[in-house]
Amino acid sequence: MTELSVVLVNHDGADCLPAALRALAANTATEDVECIVVDSASGDGSWQHVEAHWARARALRFEENIGFCRGCNEGAKAAQGRLVAFVNFDGEVEPAWDRPLRELLDDTDVSVATGLLLDASGGTIEAAGLEIAPNMATFGRSEGAARTQAQPEPLEVSAASGALMMMRRDEFLRLGGFYEPIWMYGEEADLALRVPGRIVLHPRSAIRHGHGGAAGPPRSRTRLYWGSRNRLLNAGRHLPAPALVRAVASSAAFDALTLAQLRSRDAVGAVASGWRDGLRLLRSQRPARSRADRKRAASRLTSLRAALAQQRRLGRL
Repeated sequence: MTELSVVLVNHDGADCLPAALRALAANTATEDVECIVVDSASGDGSWQHVEAHWARARALRFEENIGFCRGCNEGAKAAQGRLVAFVNFDGEVEPAWDRPLRELLDDTDVSVATGLLLDASGGTIEAAGLEIAPNMATFGRSEGAARTQAQPEPLEVSAASGALMMMRRDEFLRLGGFYEPIWMYGEEADLALRVPGRIVLHPRSAIRHGHGGAAGPPRSRTRLYWGSRNRLLNAGRHLPAPALVRAVASSAAFDALTLAQLRSRDAVGAVASGWRDGLRLLRSQRPARSRADRKRAASRLTSLRAALAQQRRLGRL
C-alpha cells in the first residue's frame, strides 16, 4: 500500500496548478507518495500533462464540473494511500509540509491533521485552523496575524481548512468523505462535526495560498451564493432547534450587512438564490443527525461575541 496520496481538485487552473505541483514535487518528504489531480471539466487544458510538473502525479478527468466535495471524494476513492491529503490547487506547500501531519496521525485519537494557511508571501496567517461561528460559517483562527505570532506547538482546533489537511484514507471513506450536496464552501464545518477524533494543527506544516483560483475574489457571486446556501444547509443538518434559530437569524444579519456594504444587484441575486436553495435544503437535512450529535455540534461553535470580535479586528464590521 502507498503511504500517502495527495489529492488536488482542479478547475481551469492553468495559471496556478503547475506551481502547486512543482511545490509538491520539491517539498514532499514522504517517498512513497502519489498525487491525483481530479479535473472538474476544465476548459483550459490545465489537467493535461500534470506528470510534467510532478512525475508522481496523474489526472482523473471529469467532463462535468463536479464541485470540490465530490472531487475530493473521487480522488480518495481512486487513491491507494494509507493516508490522504487534500491540497488546494492554487497554493504552494512549504518544505516537508507532510511530515508533521503524518506524525500527528500516528496518534489514533487524532482524526484530522492540518497546517497553517498563509498568504502568498508566507508572512501573514490566513488561518491557523478554523473556528465555526454560530451561523455555521467558518473563519480562520489568527487571520491577519504575522506568521511569527503562530503558536509553536501543535494545538487542537475546531475545524481544518480543505486547503491543507490529512486523514487516514479508510476513515475518510468510512465517514462518507465530504458531504457532496454541499458542493463547495462549508464542507470543512460538516466534516469537523462528524469525525470521531480530534482535529489538530501543526505549525510546522504550511501552504502559501494564492486566493481565488476556484471561485474568484472574496465576495464574488460564487462565494456569496454557496456561502449563504451552505450555512443554512449545515445549520439544518447539525444543530438542535434553539441553536438553529440563532444560526438562521445571525446568518440573515451577516448577509444583510454584506449586501449593505456591496450595494450590488448581482450580489443581492446571489444571496437571494442561496437563501432560496438553502432553506429548502435545511428542511430536508433535519433527519441527518441524532439528537446527541446535534447537542455535541452546538457545543463546538464559537461564541457570537468571538466571531464578531474577529470581524471587527479585520475591519469587516
